[in-house]
Amino acid sequence: MESVLDMKVREYQKILERKEELAKATKENNQAREELEQEICRMMVDEEKPSTVVDGYSYSLQQKTEYSKLGEDKLAEKGLDFLDVLREQGLGHIIVEKVEPKVLSGACKGIVEENGELPEELAEVVSVYEKLAISRRKANTGALNRAKAMRAGEEG
Repeated sequence: MESVLDMKVREYQKILERKEELAKATKENNQAREELEQEICRMMVDEEKPSTVVDGYSYSLQQKTEYSKLGEDKLAEKGLDFLDVLREQGLGHIIVEKVEPKVLSGACKGIVEENGELPEELAEVVSVYEKLAISRRKANTGALNRAKAMRAGEEG
């Protein structure tokens, strides 16, 4: 006869397997989202239509600056240690075992906003690139909805 512990372990195993399936599905979904976002960005640029409203949401073209760590091989070529440079530049507080890309990007954005540019030492260990992205927010369709209601009332 199977013990309660064995049943719970089997249940736990199923949850772990589901977690792996969801992680894979999430990775695939994120890649598909990124590819579609870039296609939409190109279409918005090509059609000279930087924003659109679809199904009650406003989508607009944005240009974002992102910062990410250079690869270990490039850092090695330069003889630089990424974490040492961050510490020297007063960014040691963002180091937690590893530097999360969004945290690094945010810190670099703050430095550029404050100083107009990255210090040379920091620019040697991060890559800077421009990225088009889509902003999604609930569109304000109140006036349109009121106008439609008024028209419907006049016709009825």
